[in-house]
Amino acid sequence: MNQDLDQIYQTYSRRVYLYLLSLSHDPALSEDLMQETFLKAAKSIDKFKGNSSLSSWLCAIARNLFNDAMRHQKKTVQLDQELFSMDPEQRDLRVFSCLHDLEEPYREIIYLRVFCSMSYREIGEILGKTETWSRVMFYRGKEKLRELWMKKERDLQ
Repeated sequence: MNQDLDQIYQTYSRRVYLYLLSLSHDPALSEDLMQETFLKAAKSIDKFKGNSSLSSWLCAIARNLFNDAMRHQKKTVQLDQELFSMDPEQRDLRVFSCLHDLEEPYREIIYLRVFCSMSYREIGEILGKTETWSRVMFYRGKEKLRELWMKKERDLQ
């Protein structure tokens, strides 16, 4: 089954990435969402009934993830505006507080990627995982970090 998933990824990843790029016009977001698409597809491959092509099914998953990301983008823009308006020292303290509260392996991956400037491949090697796993976990870690930030923000009000 793992071989089949690798073959599916090799066959369709570029197509899904280009589809997401056409929606978002953002290469980094498209890459993150593509990784998330294949992770979600791998978890639910047994639900694929074959009523459509595999490519269509993957693009539908990608579209749904993109729509979810756009709904969350408004919150992110507000957060980014708030970050830049804060006193840098206060902002850094809150960011590190949120990082400290982040569960593993997300905390370690964010530290390695952001503070050590390591590639996803290097992170995967250190943690005994794949480059793809590192990308997905970094993306999820960023989302969890945003959630922690928003929770701390609500707690302060």
